[in-house]
Amino acid sequence: MSDPALDRYGKTLAESVVFGDLSPAELGLIVGHCRLVDAPAGEELLWEGRKGKGLYIVLEGRVEVFLPERSAGGLKRPSRVRLNVLEAGRCFGEYGLIDDQPSSASAETVTAARLCFLPTDDFRSIVNGNERIGRVIYANLLRFLVSRLRSKDRELDLVLLVDEPR
Repeated sequence: MSDPALDRYGKTLAESVVFGDLSPAELGLIVGHCRLVDAPAGEELLWEGRKGKGLYIVLEGRVEVFLPERSAGGLKRPSRVRLNVLEAGRCFGEYGLIDDQPSSASAETVTAARLCFLPTDDFRSIVNGNERIGRVIYANLLRFLVSRLRSKDRELDLVLLVDEPR
């Protein structure tokens, strides 16, 4: 049974990176497994090096994804490294859903935030139990992750390319 408070976020969820292209009935099935999470500013929700518990979709507020000053392996970085700031419709925790590995980054609320949370076991049950939903969600995630890689490639080019005189 879904959290009735999630109903008012149907448009945000339907347009999210993960759930785009699902029918209202398919989205309703997924939302039935989700719960609403209210987090104050400064709450850490995901930790680099620890296994995540599921997928989060930002409904309201802002969440920073970062590499902490101390790495999961115990090494010290020069400082905390901001990777991204997420707003409504964006997700985090998706890597762990796909590869079942510990998180590659940490996530913390920048402002008070309202999030949709889908536990890993429920996610897997849904995508394994409904071929179309699984196909759509994995295709959405693949497109999203590939676009993120392309963006990082462009960033590296800006740093690494040297304009040589002819």
